[in-house]
Amino acid sequence: MKEFVDIEISGAHLRYDENDPIAVNISGNHYVDGDTHKITYVEEAQGFDEIILNTIIVKKNRVEIIKEGVVNSKMVFANNSRFKAIYDTPFGRLNMETETKLLLIDMNEDEINVYIEYLLYIEGDRASNSKMRIHIVEAVDRVDNKGG
Repeated sequence: MKEFVDIEISGAHLRYDENDPIAVNISGNHYVDGDTHKITYVEEAQGFDEIILNTIIVKKNRVEIIKEGVVNSKMVFANNSRFKAIYDTPFGRLNMETETKLLLIDMNEDEINVYIEYLLYIEGDRASNSKMRIHIVEAVDRVDNKGG
């Protein structure tokens, strides 16, 4: 996979009787360091004149999603594991935990597919049952000036 990629993130946070969908389609950059894939993209922070730098790190058995900017957080996913983090927003800091129920990773030279089922805890209370799918492919409409 080349440096320029298209990223599709979809899923939902299920809270009680509510379904809060996630849908992001954006372009970004892809880097490889050994068996680790690092994907970065920038998004606008809704309601603010700032951006958020998002980094997705995909390893053989682990995924990290890092947000830096007006919102700061680091979510870590590994099968049957629970990770603590701080979710830092302009409105205050929250203690957050992710408990991964299922993590599936399929990587090849053409694409990366990640599927995650997890529980999200905020301040110790279960906030949602969540599912997320991440699909990363080489961007078809961007030109790489490195001879590719």
